[in-house]
Amino acid sequence: MRALCLQSNTPKDLALIDEPAPEPKPNEIRLKVEAVGICGSDVSAALGKPNFDFVKRPRILGHEFSATIDALGENVTGWKVSDPVCAIAIHSCHTCDNCRAGNTQICEERQILGFHMSGAMADFVCVHERYVMPLRFNLNFIEGALVEPLAVASRCVLKMCEIKPGHDVIVSGCGIIGLLCALLARAAGGNVTVTGAEWDEEVRLQKARDLGFQTRVVTDENPLSAQLPALADRFIEASGAPQALAAASDSVKWGGLIGIIATYGFNVDWTATNIVRREQKIHPCMAAAWDDFEAAMKHLRDGVIPVDDLIETFALDDAIAAFEASFDKTTPKAIIIP
Repeated sequence: MRALCLQSNTPKDLALIDEPAPEPKPNEIRLKVEAVGICGSDVSAALGKPNFDFVKRPRILGHEFSATIDALGENVTGWKVSDPVCAIAIHSCHTCDNCRAGNTQICEERQILGFHMSGAMADFVCVHERYVMPLRFNLNFIEGALVEPLAVASRCVLKMCEIKPGHDVIVSGCGIIGLLCALLARAAGGNVTVTGAEWDEEVRLQKARDLGFQTRVVTDENPLSAQLPALADRFIEASGAPQALAAASDSVKWGGLIGIIATYGFNVDWTATNIVRREQKIHPCMAAAWDDFEAAMKHLRDGVIPVDDLIETFALDDAIAAFEASFDKTTPKAIIIP
């Protein structure tokens, strides 16, 4: 089979390789990948950023995907070949306190598909049956590849930030997670502004404007707090830029909330005393659990997400070009079609 492999710690050391298709072990299902998205975390790993130095190379990337069942391992029941599915990206112990509470994404023993084990940027991938879930509501495979990132955004916007009608919301960062957060926040009744850097102006901020959002370009000379007519109720940091998180408090109401959905390649130097004195709440969000995936499929069913306006498709043979477009921020969301 063909697979897109991150070869080493050298930035952009990606290669399309050929290797035998995996055979499902007991309790595993072999999935024929139909569509797989390039996540910002895949980009960070491919660029060799230090917050993804835990990824052992070589590694087949990919955790945002839809598929059809190709083969069933021993002991697998309740599934049949050709069923359309997606998969939970984070695999967990299922016995710790967090797992028992349903927060499997923060299991201390978690293993992430495409980072700790072979992922879905390939013709086939094997996944334990407990992490495979039906692709519901007759969603197509492109929509299915958006279920995982949309689940992450849904968890942040609706669970962690609890956005309500009338909230003024800043979404910092106009990559796909930022845009998905903005769309969900607007659907929840928020008044949403999307921010980006100068290099985002032509493509990503323009995409945000095309989707109907007000945008702001943030620079050192023109910080966000100086541009706002009023402070925000909620601030969602989705850019991964340390300086954006460091300055977030200045743009949020006293008693407001800062949601953090990004990870950072460097430590963030921020004025914690200001946050304390303003009693601003900080709520990080790590990935997504089963119920968030279910919520994401409902969002797609209900038409909250204009899928065709957000994605660009590439053949698996053009996967390296898809990554180059993602590195250069010239596409909102690259989806690879094996």
